[in-house]
Amino acid sequence: MLARTDSRARALFLLIVAATVAGGIGVRLTWWQVVEQDRLATMALHQLAQNEEIPAERGEITDVNGDLLATSVELMSIFATPPDIKDVESTAALLSRTIGMPVEELRTKLDTDDPWVWLRRRVEPAVSDRVSQLSLDGIGMLAETKRVYPVSGVAPNSTLAAQLLGFVNVDGAGQYGIEGGEDTLLAGLPGSVTAQEDVIGRQIADSVYELREPVDGADLKLTIDAGLQHLLEAEMWETFNRNAAKGVTGIVMDVQTGAIRAMATFPSFDANSYAAASAARYTSPAVAAQFEPGSVMKAFTVAAALDAGAITTSTTVHDDNDLRLAGVRIQNADRYTSPYGHGDLTAGDVLKLSNNVGAARIGLLLGRQRLYEAFRRFGYGSPTGIELAGEVPGVVWNPDGPNGTGDLTAAQNAFGQGLSVTAIQLVAGYAAIANGGTQVSPHVIAGWTTPDGTYHPVEQPPGERLMREETAHTVVGLLTDAVDDGIAQAAGIPGYAIAGKTGTAQIAGPVRERIQVGTDANGSPIYEVRTHNRYIDGWIDSSFIGIMPATNPRLVTLILIHRPWTWGRYNMVERPDALFRDLAPQILDYLAIPPDRPAQPVAGG
Repeated sequence: MLARTDSRARALFLLIVAATVAGGIGVRLTWWQVVEQDRLATMALHQLAQNEEIPAERGEITDVNGDLLATSVELMSIFATPPDIKDVESTAALLSRTIGMPVEELRTKLDTDDPWVWLRRRVEPAVSDRVSQLSLDGIGMLAETKRVYPVSGVAPNSTLAAQLLGFVNVDGAGQYGIEGGEDTLLAGLPGSVTAQEDVIGRQIADSVYELREPVDGADLKLTIDAGLQHLLEAEMWETFNRNAAKGVTGIVMDVQTGAIRAMATFPSFDANSYAAASAARYTSPAVAAQFEPGSVMKAFTVAAALDAGAITTSTTVHDDNDLRLAGVRIQNADRYTSPYGHGDLTAGDVLKLSNNVGAARIGLLLGRQRLYEAFRRFGYGSPTGIELAGEVPGVVWNPDGPNGTGDLTAAQNAFGQGLSVTAIQLVAGYAAIANGGTQVSPHVIAGWTTPDGTYHPVEQPPGERLMREETAHTVVGLLTDAVDDGIAQAAGIPGYAIAGKTGTAQIAGPVRERIQVGTDANGSPIYEVRTHNRYIDGWIDSSFIGIMPATNPRLVTLILIHRPWTWGRYNMVERPDALFRDLAPQILDYLAIPPDRPAQPVAGG
C-alpha cells in the first residue's frame, strides 16, 4: 500500500517559495526603478550617446601693420574604414595614383581589421576632389584646418620669420616660436556636441544638442614689421652665404620699449613644410643659442665701473699685453702688432682699441663681486621672458662660487670670455645703455584681439633703473667714439652718429686626444683617447652691435655671424660691422629716421 502524500503541505511550501522569490524580485525592481532610476537612465543615455568635438578656430598672426603672417585654411583629410572595403587591391591601386602613396603602404593600411585609419591628412583641394570623384567604398574624408604661412622668405624653401613664428603640427598644437609660446592664446577652446544613436549605431533624428560652444583663439598682432623683416633677412641671407657661415642672427629692437622690429636667423625653413626640415632648425638661435660674446661685453664693464665710481673717463689703466692671473696669461687681440701693449689707457681708449688687458684691469678696479652683480643686473644669466619658446638663460659664473676662479673669472668676464649670453640678452642690454639706463623687456607681441573684436594692447612692466642716466649717456658717447675713431670705423654711416662695438670670441668644441693615463707593470705607457672641449683654431663668433642715431637713440641692431670661414688672424669675407654699414641706411630710410649729423662738405665745394 502506497504512503499517503500530504498535498496541502506541498502546496504551502511551494507558495512560500514563490512568494519569497516574487518578493525579492519586487524589492530589486523597486530598487532599480526608484532608487537607481536616475543613475541607470544616465548610463543608458551615455551608452547611446555619440560625442563630437567642435574645433575652435585658431587665431591669426599679423605684423605691426596688420599684414598677415599666419592663418588657417580648411582642407580635407582622407580616411578609410577597412571592413567596408570590398576590393583592397583595386582600391589601393586607384588611391595610390590619386593621393601619391605607395601601393604597398596603402595595401597594408587597408588590409586590416581596424575599424578606421587615417590615409592622408590635409591634402590639397585638387587631391580631395579626385578622391571624391572615385566614390570608393570604405574611403571617406573629413574637414580639418591647416596652418598656412603666406609670406615667402628670401631664402629658397623658407617662409618669412619662420623661426620666430614657429609652426602648428599635424595634431593642431603650436610648436616653437610664437606658435608654441602662445599656443593657449591662439588655439582657443574646442566645443562639443552630443547626439543619441539607436542600437545599431544610427543617429536619432532631432537628438543633437550642444554641450559647449567653441571659443575661437585670439588674433595676435606682433611688433615685427614685415617690410623691415624682409630687409634684415635679405642682408643676413647674403652674408650667411658670402661668409660660408654655420649660422647668422640679426635683431633690430626699439631701445625705448624693447619691441623687436625684426629678427632674422639662418639657416631657416619653410613653416608650410616643416617636416621636410631638420628639427635643429626649428628653434630660434636668437633666444635658444648661448655663446661667448667677446668684446661687446666691454661696454657693460665700463658702464658698471663708471656708475659705481670706481673709475672716471680720465682714469687710466696700464696695458702691457701681459696680465697674469692664476697661471693664465691675458693678452690683446692685437698682440702681434703691439706685443708690449698700448701703455696707459682710459675707458674710452679701451673701447676704441677693444683692449682685453685694459678691460680686465677696469673690471678688477670695480671688484669681482660688483662686476658679477652688475652683469646679473643687466640680465645676463637669466631669461629675458620674451614670448618665444625655447629661451635659455646663459651662464655667468660667480667669481667666488664653486665654478669661479676669483680674479681670473672676473678679468675674463670683463672682456667677454668665460661666460655665455644670448643674442636677445645683448640687444636688451645695449638698449638699456641707449635709452638712458632703464631696463627693457624684449617682446614680439604688441597685443591681441579676442573673438568679440576687443583689442588688448600688451602693457610692458616699468623697467628697473640699471645705471644713472649720466652714466648711460657717457657710455653712448664712448661707443660713438669707438665707431668714429676706433676699430669699428667700418660701421660709420654718413649723416648719422653711430655708437657701437665689435666682438670676436673663440668657440670651444669637442676634441679627441690620445693622452697617457699611466703605465703598466713593465713601465710601458698606457694611453686612452678622451674627448674634451677646447677652443678650436678658426672657430669664432663675430658680432657688431650698433645704436642709432647715437644723439637720439631709436634702435639697437645686432649682427652675429657664427663660425664664418676665416683665414689668417680671423679674417673673413664680410665682417659684421661692414654688413651693418650696408644694412643700417636701409633701416633708417625705411623708418624715415632723419640724419642727426650735418653732411660732410664736398671737397672743393
